Amino acid sequence: MARYRRINIDGKSLYKTETRIMAQELSPGVGVVIDANGKFTAATEATGRLYILDCAYHQGLTVNDKVPVGDSGVGNYVEEGREFALLCGVGTYKKDSPIKLAINGGFMLATDDTDSVIGYSQDDHTIASTPEHIRVRMRAGTVAPADAGA
Repeated sequence: MARYRRINIDGKSLYKTETRIMAQELSPGVGVVIDANGKFTAATEATGRLYILDCAYHQGLTVNDKVPVGDSGVGNYVEEGREFALLCGVGTYKKDSPIKLAINGGFMLATDDTDSVIGYSQDDHTIASTPEHIRVRMRAGTVAPADAGA
């Protein structure tokens, strides 16, 4: 059962989203960027304009369904202070645990509070095996200039 029904927790998505064709199949809650062809693809580093892929409710999909290649995906801008349900890997998350970008746009615990940290866990939760969504508050330093990545 999903802990969250949507990815944008703070409800501030008005005028802060992009809708793009998916370059690859990805799960809601992962970090995405706009590639050279104008499509969403998994983020490989936390630089430039970063988005968090939202659920594809407009296509009848849920928070547990991947958005298929070639379908439209909705991404929410990453900005300081916004909260999202990020898809995180195995670990014991505590309030204010630092979170960083992992492979294929997913997220994981950071070893310390460095510049690679994208945000901080807002919940205490243990993920034993399969990635789950964790509520994360975005940190300063993740905001890109308005024209970056587009």
